Amino acid sequence: MILFYAAERDRVVTTLESIMAQRMPQRHLVHCRSLSLLEQRLRRPSRNVEILLLYIASAIEIRHLSAMRLLLADLRMVIVLPDHNADIIAWAHKLSPRFITYADDGLEQAGAVLEKMLLAQKVVSLRAVR
Repeated sequence: MILFYAAERDRVVTTLESIMAQRMPQRHLVHCRSLSLLEQRLRRPSRNVEILLLYIASAIEIRHLSAMRLLLADLRMVIVLPDHNADIIAWAHKLSPRFITYADDGLEQAGAVLEKMLLAQKVVSLRAVR
């Protein structure tokens, strides 16, 4: 399952959903529309999250996510930032994502990275079964 945090449904969210539907139609996508819902979901004992996709629209959101750093520590995550603001980028790096891209350029790359991450996980899972 891919856990997708985006506070508001806008053009970027619609584009990301479309990209994921094309590249990973078999994957279940769970939306969290608030930071409190995201935190509740991450606190569940059996969270079954393969990848966390975060669309950060503001500096306030990234700071709140930084406060949840312990909950995010063992997750593979992809972050989409609104722009190339140096402060927000610095905060995003503190979360140790696998990939950072930007809303104005790079959404297709985010889809490719997500797809590759899921394929890599599948290979690792198959090796563990043998």
